[in-house]
Amino acid sequence: MIFDTNLIIKHIRKSQNLPSRIIIPMPVVGELKAFALKSDWGIQKVLFMNNLFNLFPLVEITEELTEIYAQTDAYSQGRLQGNPLPLGVSARNMGKNDLWIATTALYFDLELHTTDNDFDHLINFGLKLIKHLPS
Repeated sequence: MIFDTNLIIKHIRKSQNLPSRIIIPMPVVGELKAFALKSDWGIQKVLFMNNLFNLFPLVEITEELTEIYAQTDAYSQGRLQGNPLPLGVSARNMGKNDLWIATTALYFDLELHTTDNDFDHLINFGLKLIKHLPS
């Protein structure tokens, strides 16, 4: 399973361990490090975050992911030939990090856990989305 950045931040703030079967996409690593800097996290939170990076597999952006990334981006914009958005679903430009996070979940056929609505339209594209209540 993959946790979106917002859920990992929640775990770091509460010093809670993540489930043991997590993989962390590299864009999440970047978002977490940027969030820590902008939020002026103390040494304990930064150490906890860095420990997560040592405990769980980090998934690099590779050429193998680029085809799914391209398809996911085209689908999100309603421009994927042969796979239109369902009726009532609007085309959208996703943030590039969210695209990579969704791509990673799709590539590895893993659940993506989030509190965001940014990924909702990808359920019809095959994304296994698990929504959590924001805290």
